[in-house]
Amino acid sequence: MRIQGNGPVTIGDNFHSGTECMLLTESHNYEGEAIPYDATVKRYQINIEDNVWLGNRVIVTGSVCIGEGAIIQAGSVVVSDIPKYGIAGGHPAKVFKYRDAQHYEQLKSQGKFH
Repeated sequence: MRIQGNGPVTIGDNFHSGTECMLLTESHNYEGEAIPYDATVKRYQINIEDNVWLGNRVIVTGSVCIGEGAIIQAGSVVVSDIPKYGIAGGHPAKVFKYRDAQHYEQLKSQGKFH
């Protein structure tokens, strides 16, 4: 996994990621003093909560929070928040399903982590 930029990144416990994932915490300032962008950058924060799993080649852009227990399909681009237990995929990533919250919390309370 590669973190690109100088924006803050928080990653919770038991995080898993596939190969070639990227967290992008900066973007060029296209609203600045030059076209297509100026020499400044905008910095953004990324928060990834506990027990999140990113598939291979997932890209996460700035100002995003991925909630606890979420799963992101391989090849997805996350441009907005993903809620707790959400299973998301696509370009941009959209939630299409949720984990069984009761099952998840039962495994968590029993300390069954991989």
